[in-house]
Amino acid sequence: MYDVENITADAEENMNEESNAKENETRAEKFIRLGEFRMNKAMDAIARLENLSNRSSYEYSQEQVDAMFGALENQIADIKAKFVPRKAENKSAFSFGNM
Repeated sequence: MYDVENITADAEENMNEESNAKENETRAEKFIRLGEFRMNKAMDAIARLENLSNRSSYEYSQEQVDAMFGALENQIADIKAKFVPRKAENKSAFSFGNM
């Protein structure tokens, strides 16, 4: 027979340990943890788009397909651009020069 109180206490202890681990993780570790989770979730959602290609269940035009993937590609490009380091603006001193 299972001891419900011990199972509940063990589950609660595991949640506390996980919470403490998240609080003590570095920013790099947090990036990896969340990046892996979110990428897997996004890739699963994108993979489900394949189901729409079944012509016996759905009717669609090439324009609709192009619009769907164009929107997806634009979103990816916008997000990818956020990860590119920005160049420092050229802050040269103002001068009238040799007027």
